[in-house]
Amino acid sequence: MNLKLFINGKYTSVWVIILYLTGVYLTSLFITLPVDEPPTGLLFPGASQWLPPTLLNRVLNSILILGIAIGLLRINNLFSLIQKHTLLPFFFFLLFELCTPSLSLLCNGNITTVIFLLILFIFFYAYQQNRAQPAFFIMGIISVGTLFCPSLFYYIPLFILGFLQIRYFSVKSLLGALLGFITPFWILVGMDIIPFSRLSLLLPDFIVDIPDTLPYDNPQFWIIVLTALLGLFSGTTMLYALFNEKRQIRAYNGFINLLAIYTTILLILDYRNYTLYLPTLNLAIAMQSAFVFTMNGKRAMVISFYLILTLYIGLFIWNLLPI
Repeated sequence: MNLKLFINGKYTSVWVIILYLTGVYLTSLFITLPVDEPPTGLLFPGASQWLPPTLLNRVLNSILILGIAIGLLRINNLFSLIQKHTLLPFFFFLLFELCTPSLSLLCNGNITTVIFLLILFIFFYAYQQNRAQPAFFIMGIISVGTLFCPSLFYYIPLFILGFLQIRYFSVKSLLGALLGFITPFWILVGMDIIPFSRLSLLLPDFIVDIPDTLPYDNPQFWIIVLTALLGLFSGTTMLYALFNEKRQIRAYNGFINLLAIYTTILLILDYRNYTLYLPTLNLAIAMQSAFVFTMNGKRAMVISFYLILTLYIGLFIWNLLPI
C-alpha cells in the first residue's frame, strides 16, 4: 500500500479534475447556500456580487480553482519546495475547496487566493535580493486587491515578516513596500475616485463574539477544524523534515507555515466571514500536506492519508444531506 497513484499517477490529474467537477455539480443540485461575506470593497463590489449564483458563476469559479491548483504545481516545479515531482498539492487543494459548498461560487476568498498565488511567485523570486521592485509589486498588488476585498490589507504584516524569512528585509525593500502600497491610493484619492474617508474600511472590524455553544451539527465547522488540525500536523512535521534541507528551501517552506498560521488566526478572529480566509488556508495547507505525504512513505503515513481522505469525503456527503 503506497501513495504512488496520488503522487505521480499517469492519469491522476484527469480523474481528480473529473471528481472535482462532479462534486461541484452535486453541490449545485443539493445546496443553495449564498456566499456570506462583505458585499463591497473600497471601490468595487465584492466577488460574490459579480455574478448571480448561476451555472456561469460555477463554471468560471471552477476554472479559477483549477488554475490555482495548477499554479501550485508550477510553484513547486520552479522553487522545489517539496524537492520531488508530486501531484499532491493539486489533489489536496481541490479536495479542500470541494468540501466547502460556498467556495463553489465566486467569492473574495477564491479571488484573493489567486492574488496570493501571483504574489508568491514574486515573493520567492525575491530571495536574498537587494532591490525594491519585488516589494513594490507585492504591496501594489495587495493595495489594488483591497479595492474589492479590504481584508487583503490584514496580510501586510505577514509579508513584512516574510521579508525577514527570505533574507530580503532592508531599507530598500521597506521603501519599495511603502511606495507600492500607497501609490494606488495616492492616485485614486487624489483624483477623487475614492473619498479619503472610505479608507477606513481597511481597519479591522472583527466582532469577537464567542458563541455559547459550538456548531457541532454543522459539517462546515468540522471541515474547518479538520483542515486546521491537518495544517498543525503537517506544519510541525515539516519543521523536523526541513532541518537538513538547504537554507533557501527552509525559507520558502517556512513562509508557507507562517501563511497557514497567520490565516488561521485571521479566520478565528473573523470567523463569521470565514470564506475570506479559508481558500488561502486551503492553499497553504495543501502545500504543507503535499510535502509531508510525498516525502514520507511509511505505512503509518499512508494509513493517515487514506483516513484523512475518508473524513473529507464523509464531510462532503454530510454537507449534501438536507438539514
